[in-house]
Amino acid sequence: MSKKALVIDGNSLIYRAFYATGNQLAFYKQHNLQPVNALKLVLLITLKLLRENHYDYVLMALDHQKKTLRHDTFAEYKAGRKPMPEDLVTQLPLIKEAIDIIGITTLSIPGIEADDIIGSYAKLMNEQQIDVEIYSSDKDLLQLVNSHTIVNLFKTGISDIQKVTIENFANIFFGLQPAQVIDFKGISGDSSDNLCGVKGIGPKTAADLIKKYGSLEKIFDSIHELSEAQRNKFNESKESAVMCKKLSTIELNVLPDKDISKFIKRAMNKQSFQDIINKYHFTGLDKYLTDVQGELF
Repeated sequence: MSKKALVIDGNSLIYRAFYATGNQLAFYKQHNLQPVNALKLVLLITLKLLRENHYDYVLMALDHQKKTLRHDTFAEYKAGRKPMPEDLVTQLPLIKEAIDIIGITTLSIPGIEADDIIGSYAKLMNEQQIDVEIYSSDKDLLQLVNSHTIVNLFKTGISDIQKVTIENFANIFFGLQPAQVIDFKGISGDSSDNLCGVKGIGPKTAADLIKKYGSLEKIFDSIHELSEAQRNKFNESKESAVMCKKLSTIELNVLPDKDISKFIKRAMNKQSFQDIINKYHFTGLDKYLTDVQGELF
């Protein structure tokens, strides 16, 4: 049986877990308690993944609090995003500790985004002929899809997940291929990252042009073939488009070394996990002290 690796986009999961259980915050405040709504749901989802699938290697990638190298390229990168709510900030150390207790490595690198850690991890595992499953809500990660890497996108909330494989990719993503995701982002932009792309060119037109010409660069090489209106839009937004493509490109060599043993799924620290359950009066987590065969994780 071939080995499998899991990588979770920690920030994506943590944010979704926090907002999916936001109605619980009033209770914590009313009783002057540390909010742990995100902590519980992150544990439930992560443990469910581990129980339903066998992974030899597991990583939760996290953004670092320092600004990234992309901010050096574009000062307004992700400008306008609201800061992380304080009720979630206080849960981050608890989540990292709990994830370690259940046997999963967490990793954040100063100046590096979680996307780049995920991409580098996937590349490293693929080089060792290890299949990778990614869980995230970030469509930028679709550029990593290949015959050995699957991206599972969180859609509505947490439970609705769309599995994107090399086989169904074109049907899901505008008829394009994974390598063309960055060209698509270069043209259509990404409002969540404050990237404009080519103003006035929508997703469908962007995809049609990429399918015809192959890449952003080849569109500019053949710009004389475009309609006057499209030609003007591309010429006026050339600098923005090139920058958007660059910023959307995931780095694949940011890991400090290539020792995959640090990502081996470890056995759960059963007593420490029980302590978490007891401390925060969590229900529904006891069943994860044993696996489906009744053996310890």
